[in-house]
Amino acid sequence: MKNRWSYATALMLVSCPVLAQSSVTIYGLISEGIGWVNNEGGAHNYKLVSGPNQNNRFGFKVVEDLGGGNRAIAQLENGFDITNGKFGQGGRMFGRQALVGLSSNAWGTVTAGRQYDMFWDYMAPLSTASATGGLADHPGDADNLMGSWRYSNSIKYASPTFAGLNAEALYAFSNAAGAFAFNRAYSAGLGYEYGRLKIALAYLQIDNPGLGNPNGAVSDDYAGAPFFLFRTSPLNPLAGVDRQRNVGIGGRYDFGHGVRWNVMIDNIQYAYHDGTSLTLTNYDTSLTYSATAALTLGAGYIYTHGKYGGLNANPHWHTAQVSVDYLLSKRTDIYIFDDFQQVSGPYAVADIYLNAPSKSRNQNLLLAGIRHKF
Repeated sequence: MKNRWSYATALMLVSCPVLAQSSVTIYGLISEGIGWVNNEGGAHNYKLVSGPNQNNRFGFKVVEDLGGGNRAIAQLENGFDITNGKFGQGGRMFGRQALVGLSSNAWGTVTAGRQYDMFWDYMAPLSTASATGGLADHPGDADNLMGSWRYSNSIKYASPTFAGLNAEALYAFSNAAGAFAFNRAYSAGLGYEYGRLKIALAYLQIDNPGLGNPNGAVSDDYAGAPFFLFRTSPLNPLAGVDRQRNVGIGGRYDFGHGVRWNVMIDNIQYAYHDGTSLTLTNYDTSLTYSATAALTLGAGYIYTHGKYGGLNANPHWHTAQVSVDYLLSKRTDIYIFDDFQQVSGPYAVADIYLNAPSKSRNQNLLLAGIRHKF
């Protein structure tokens, strides 16, 4: 009898189809800090800051196993301001990410929706602000390393990794009939890892970003906040960006014993509708040290050189950051950082990310906060 039941059970298992495995993951991050700014709009300020070392988010990741190393994937990610509960990214419900696609171990991943460019994917982790956990961004977030804007109407491809090498490409449509290039974008990136070394390259071009075509690739989140500099001509605030082109290279090396060094250089070129232009070059280096499993120390410095076309102006920015992060648990940490920026030259504005511009030639932000991940 025992053998008969075993034989019948085996037949049932063989004849039943293998059901695909599916999963839905709910995740999020909440970060809040209290800060002091020496000069914000001409006066010092004490304030609560939402997401000062990493932006707040709530999201869903969906994966369905299709068999043979293939998967259907989707992601919805909301950004919000914890100080007032409002949606971020221009009031969008899923303004950080909204995408669906297919992924293959052999052929890579193709997704469509609202997504990040290659500067975010490849260069942002190497920047001082990201590596050392603070707001010491490149002036005006011109290279989008803080993820200030995303790309609507976009298709993105990410290759598998072969011998440490991987690549990505993105194209974001204007979605405007008869105006294919009016507020479109395209980006590409290349990454390589070997042992303790990581190298990255990225390229981006945006044509006519902003509100001229609000349904295009890049719209209100490109030019909404006071700390988004360079979105209009220095001679005419009504003349927006005709074309923005970014190129960057960077690397990281882990020395062991908790020491990591990041370095990157990128170049941003703005062409404005009135014929003027601006070129920015950022030189960014940072060092982090994990003193213990819970305690991480960080320091970074950024030098930015600007050159305007159509007028005689060469502004300069010096930005520095020091930070301390301490893990209370695997999901909760407390942190403190100090960001300082000093500027010189015409049209140079001291303005640390998430703050109103300073009325003087410098701005200093001291902030302490807490972050929880789930």
